Amino acid sequence: MAEPAIGKPVHEVNAARYDSDCQEALAGSLDGLLAQAEAAGLGRNRAATALMYLAGKRLNART
Repeated sequence: MAEPAIGKPVHEVNAARYDSDCQEALAGSLDGLLAQAEAAGLGRNRAATALMYLAGKRLNART
């Protein structure tokens, strides 16, 4: 079976290093997405800002 594209956290959700686990797990996928955005002609900074906005919007939509 293939490894998931995003790795599982090492620490428990309430552990101090859990946020670092999340960041490390998402970094490769995020770098790839930003590279795709740049290849499409979007500025890297603007694409990163758009991703932050979209993430916050989706998080707020679930609460």
